[in-house]
Amino acid sequence: MEQSQLHQRLKAATSGRSHRALAELTGLPPETVRRYMLGQAPSVEFLTRLGAHLRLNGEWLLTGRGPMRTDDIRSHALREANAAELLNAMATTLERLIERVERVEVFLQTLEARLRAHHAPPGGHAGDPEPLPAVHIRERAAGIADAIHAPPG
Repeated sequence: MEQSQLHQRLKAATSGRSHRALAELTGLPPETVRRYMLGQAPSVEFLTRLGAHLRLNGEWLLTGRGPMRTDDIRSHALREANAAELLNAMATTLERLIERVERVEVFLQTLEARLRAHHAPPGGHAGDPEPLPAVHIRERAAGIADAIHAPPG
């Protein structure tokens, strides 16, 4: 029985795993997996679960285009991109960075105003704060830096 290109890609992606191991991976009965791997048209459920567990690129699995693994999609896209696409991606990235820097600036201004108000001497003005201990400032700065480096969302 000649196998389809999809089945050839399935064999390549599963790299010699047993039908039983694939059944455990996908949650399907081993006999069903065996039939799929031997040429029967696989269900969408099987392909989806297998792709998720093995980190397979769905486009590669279904069409043979692109990299096999999802981990390689980004580097593949960069290799295949033309100069205009790369410049556009860089411009978009710079715009996002500028937005993040602007948010950080607003956050720091708000923090500075709160610190001044919180540490104003009794009977003094908010514009004349007591100096904070250096250790406290370093700890706060480290916490803020960690928050800034965390991805948004």
